[in-house]
Amino acid sequence: MLLSRRAFAAVPTLLLIPCLLAGAGFIGLSWTGIQDAARPEVTPSPTPRFEVVVLGRAQDGGLPHLGCERSCCVNARKSGRLETPACLGVRDLETDRLLLLEATPRIEHQVGLLHEIAGASGRPRRPVDGILLTHAHIGHYAGLIQLGREVASTKATPVWATSRFCEYLRTNGPWSQLVELEQIALNEITPGTTDGETEPTSFEPLPGLRVDAFTVPHRDEFSDTVAYKLYGPSKTVLFCPDVDRWDAHEGLLEKLLEGVDVAYVDATFYDGRELPGRNILEVPHPPMIRTMELLEAMGRETPGRVRFIHLNHTNPALNDLDLQDEIRGRGFPVAEVGERVGI
Repeated sequence: MLLSRRAFAAVPTLLLIPCLLAGAGFIGLSWTGIQDAARPEVTPSPTPRFEVVVLGRAQDGGLPHLGCERSCCVNARKSGRLETPACLGVRDLETDRLLLLEATPRIEHQVGLLHEIAGASGRPRRPVDGILLTHAHIGHYAGLIQLGREVASTKATPVWATSRFCEYLRTNGPWSQLVELEQIALNEITPGTTDGETEPTSFEPLPGLRVDAFTVPHRDEFSDTVAYKLYGPSKTVLFCPDVDRWDAHEGLLEKLLEGVDVAYVDATFYDGRELPGRNILEVPHPPMIRTMELLEAMGRETPGRVRFIHLNHTNPALNDLDLQDEIRGRGFPVAEVGERVGI
C-alpha cells in the first residue's frame, strides 16, 4: 500500500534483528563478563550518525509504466498509485546534509520526500549535498537533467561516479552542459572487484560516511556498473539495484554481502516470466526466486538482512500483497518506500 506524503514523516526507523552468529555482519551483543547472571554487562552499539531512507523501489520506468496496458498499470492509472524508480537517500543526523543514491526521472518527488523526512527547507539551489550514481541506464541518472538551468540551476552539486561514467557525462550532451556550467561537480571513484583482485578506494561523500564501490556485471553500454557499501559508525548498508547474475564468478554475492547489516538487492523479476513477447536475455537480472534459494539459510537466521528493491512494474511481488507476505516469511522483505535504517 502506497503511503501518503504526510505518512512518510511518521515512518519509524527500521528495526533490525541482531544476529547471534559472529560472521553474519549484524551488530550484536558483546558479553564482557558474568558479574551478574541476571543482568550481564554489554557493550552498546555505536549511536547511528546517518539515516538511510528508501525513496523508490521500482525499476527504471516505475509504475505506471509507459506503454504498459496490463492490469498492473491500468489499475495504477485509475487509482493514482505511483511507484518511483529505485533510489536511496542519506541524511546526516548531526549536520542535516543530504545525499541521493541515483538521480532518477522522479528526482523531484524523491527529493521532496527526503526533505519532508529530514525537515529540510530553504535549499533552492542545493536540494541535496551530493549524488552517487551506479550506472548510465535512464532510471538511475536521467534526473540529473533537472539540475540544469532550465529547472533547479544548482551550483556545483557533487556527483560521484566511475571514471568511464564521468567521461561519458563530460563528452555527451545534454549532460556536458551541466559540467560546463558548473551545475554539477564530477568526482571520479575507483571501485574494487568482487573477485578480490582489486580493493576499492574508499571515499567520503559526507564527513564520517565511508563508501566503497564494487563493479558488478551488467549491460554497460555507456558506463560500467557499481554497487555501493555505505559504512556508518553503527551499521553498513549495501545498495545493488542492478546486476546481471550472481554466478558471474564464484563468490560474487558473498563478497557483496560481506560485513553488511542491510542489503538492498536487485529484484527486477520474480521468476523471469514477466516480459511476454520480449527476450529476457536482453535484460538479464537474477530472479528473486533464485536469490532466495542462494540465501535460504541467511533468510532463516537473519530475516530482513536482505531486502528486495528495483522491481519491474510487472513483477507480481510489487502488486500481490499475499506474495509479499510469503516472501517476507522466507526472510526477504520487499523494501517499503519511507523505511529507514540508522547506520
